[in-house]
Amino acid sequence: MEKTSKIKKFLILVVCGIAGSAIYRLPFLRETYYEAMKQAIGATNAQLGMLMSAYGIVNFILYLPGGWAADKFSARGLMTFSLISTGISGFYFATFPPFPIVLLLHALWAITTVFTFWAACIRVVKELGTSEEQGKLFGYWYLGKGLTAMILGFITVPLFAKFGEGVTGLRATIIFYSVVCVITGVLTWILIPSKKPVVDKNGTEENAFKFSDMFVVFKMPAVWIAGLASFCMWSIYIGFGYVTPYLTDIFKMGESQVAIASILRAYVLFALGGLLGGKIADKCKTKSIFMVYSFVGMIAFTFIYMVIPGKSSMMILALANMVALGAFVYCANAVFFSLIDETGVPAKVTGTAAGLISLCAYFPDIYLYIVLGKAIDKNPGIMGYRYVFIFMIVCAVIGLIASLVLHKMTIKRKVNEAKMIETA
Repeated sequence: MEKTSKIKKFLILVVCGIAGSAIYRLPFLRETYYEAMKQAIGATNAQLGMLMSAYGIVNFILYLPGGWAADKFSARGLMTFSLISTGISGFYFATFPPFPIVLLLHALWAITTVFTFWAACIRVVKELGTSEEQGKLFGYWYLGKGLTAMILGFITVPLFAKFGEGVTGLRATIIFYSVVCVITGVLTWILIPSKKPVVDKNGTEENAFKFSDMFVVFKMPAVWIAGLASFCMWSIYIGFGYVTPYLTDIFKMGESQVAIASILRAYVLFALGGLLGGKIADKCKTKSIFMVYSFVGMIAFTFIYMVIPGKSSMMILALANMVALGAFVYCANAVFFSLIDETGVPAKVTGTAAGLISLCAYFPDIYLYIVLGKAIDKNPGIMGYRYVFIFMIVCAVIGLIASLVLHKMTIKRKVNEAKMIETA
């Protein structure tokens, strides 16, 4: 590979990392600026919850159609449209229209961040390298998203304060995020090549995607097994988010210590997961066997939380275990989309496979936060959190089995492909 080609691929990966984070800042604005949003749009707590419900429900509906769109249309055009339209709608959001309009904006952002963006971005990352590079590519993409989120956070928090916080500070923050989206959209158009169709001697486009091709993906057991492993991975990821309140409620960790632990979990482990997970995954025989090792680590370190006494004297051990468990969770989370390569799907339906696996992976977003929250509410003290940890262990066991099955299928497929090449 020529040096210029490597540079171009690196720049594409960088812009995909920036885009994969920047485009989600506006829909998830309430996570950082909750009170300011309530004040700006005159919403109640329930109404802010409605915004995320609308966004989440439309997201779930559009994951699979988004995979079809990624296969049917140019990824360059889809991603550029997504980023620029999200940015432009952000400028309108900065005028703080009535709540029904804000609700419609969140539904619109589900279209621009999932239907026309998510699977297309995954497809671009996947096609940047060979099968042997998939772990590294998705790991670096994950790292890029994490670093972008951190950098944008460090810029917008002082910006919010400089403009007086509250409504005016929030408006400045929204405008900043909107500008970033538009600029990233322009860079996407410049850097990501527009693929020209390959035409055969009869003038027919080769490997052209047809709607019926989607059903090829649905009939592939490997795709559903990868989806099951991803479903388990994301369920554990959600469960891992309850470690912070667990440290607070059970070990009586102070607010400053909790803040440090949260930063460590949300930024440091997130970034290290992308950096290390991808490199380690590529050194394994298959990405699925890397997931097996990851699930084993999750089982082991989650079980430690089951046996640690709920005493403040055990706080250091509980915190150290969070780092160890988080290493496995974030490393696996960084590369689980590289499992697409091991399903053996034809290149022209990569987007559909990404959409189907995304549908399986993020399905827990609809119900799991409520289920785990109720488990903790109904079982005060350490027992409620132990139910969460039991759930995580069960998911890890199922994910481990699914990954083992996928590993064996991948090895068998590669052996058969090698035999076909030899006999050709």
